[in-house]
Amino acid sequence: MKKYIVMLLVLAYLYFLSAGIAMAEDKLALGQSQESVVEPTKEVKTISLEEATDKVVSMVKKYFVQENNATLSGKSVEESGLYKVDLSVNNNTQNFYLTKDGELLVLPGGFIDIAKFEEATKKQQETQKEEIPKTQKPTVELFVMSLCPYGIKAEKEILPVIKLFGDKIDFKVKFIVKVKGSTINEVVSLHGNNEAMEDARQAAIMKYYPDKLQPYIEKIDKNSCLISCGAVKLEDYWKMAAKQLRIDVKKIESFAYGQEGISLLKQNETDAEKYEISASPTLVINGIKSQAIYQGAKALEQAIYSAFTNSPDMRHENK
Repeated sequence: MKKYIVMLLVLAYLYFLSAGIAMAEDKLALGQSQESVVEPTKEVKTISLEEATDKVVSMVKKYFVQENNATLSGKSVEESGLYKVDLSVNNNTQNFYLTKDGELLVLPGGFIDIAKFEEATKKQQETQKEEIPKTQKPTVELFVMSLCPYGIKAEKEILPVIKLFGDKIDFKVKFIVKVKGSTINEVVSLHGNNEAMEDARQAAIMKYYPDKLQPYIEKIDKNSCLISCGAVKLEDYWKMAAKQLRIDVKKIESFAYGQEGISLLKQNETDAEKYEISASPTLVINGIKSQAIYQGAKALEQAIYSAFTNSPDMRHENK
């Protein structure tokens, strides 16, 4: 199943590429009278399997996991017109694919245009040079996609840190979505409608059962690979996880799929646009993006602690 999904993603990419070429050819055929300089069509260059392997490993280590948590798992191969690179990420084998021109990286939960992604990341890092302003009660916002493995990892890391500060800070998990209408089926998330619905459910759990959000996310993460490949139905699994934690399923569904939930996701969308956020996870402290979300629990605690006008009397050390 996963193989076919990857093929569809790549076919879509190639379709838009070919469509662009066709449009250029049509313009030439019109023979417009005004003078113009027509540049020769660029030849699509391919990279070697070895270069592709190095590129995938470098991208994953640089942007998505701590360096020691991603290693090659087996030999890289050509598959379905792509380079397939298997990595062991946090002791779980995951498949990554790279187009032969080295421009499109297919992740377990979606795909990215490498050049655009690196440009956006560079802008984010430049923004991070700004000093986080200090306030009496810091605002901490974590933007994620609920089924993104890196978003899940960030949620699991930050929630215990947030618990240390309690009500001394204003913390919210927010979701990267596009709200196209007034129903949950009109909410668009990168990993599909299942993720949009899970975004809304997590928002509801955070509202009604904030102390149970972390154990709930851990249960989802435990079977995230099986969920992403369709071996486990998320619609059934989340209900089982909720019941085990004594979360009222009907209460969550009523909020998540109703106007309150849609309105909350629309506000999340507005907030993400304000900060120009598209990557999961992204952390914002007092209105400024912070790289601490990629640096572990200790860095997170220090970043939040430094955002207070008057630092809390007691600091907790993560063990």
